[in-house]
Amino acid sequence: MATPADSGYCWRDVLAQHYRLSRFKERLPAAVKTWLNACEWTLIAEAGQAQVPLLVLRFPERIRLRHPVLLQLAESAHTNWGPIDLSIFSAETKEPVRVLSQTLVDINRHQ
Repeated sequence: MATPADSGYCWRDVLAQHYRLSRFKERLPAAVKTWLNACEWTLIAEAGQAQVPLLVLRFPERIRLRHPVLLQLAESAHTNWGPIDLSIFSAETKEPVRVLSQTLVDINRHQ
């Protein structure tokens, strides 16, 4: 039976990613944390447009770009870490919707 040590994982990288995700999540509002617990998500450093962080979200149901918690997530992330790129998957399609946090912040401010 293979062990994690045999699989090529670098535990230091796994721990660093866990730390990044924990730090990202701890600064979010409670409603956003609860919402993230209901979906799959990860944050990838420098993988977004113009080398900004990429937040990948996968929801089991349809998601609107004007969803209040998504807008709150974008606003909080943008305020705390600067611009991020979001890649949003839903049950409706295999292709993600890509949007910058600044776009969602602008949508939220102009509602």
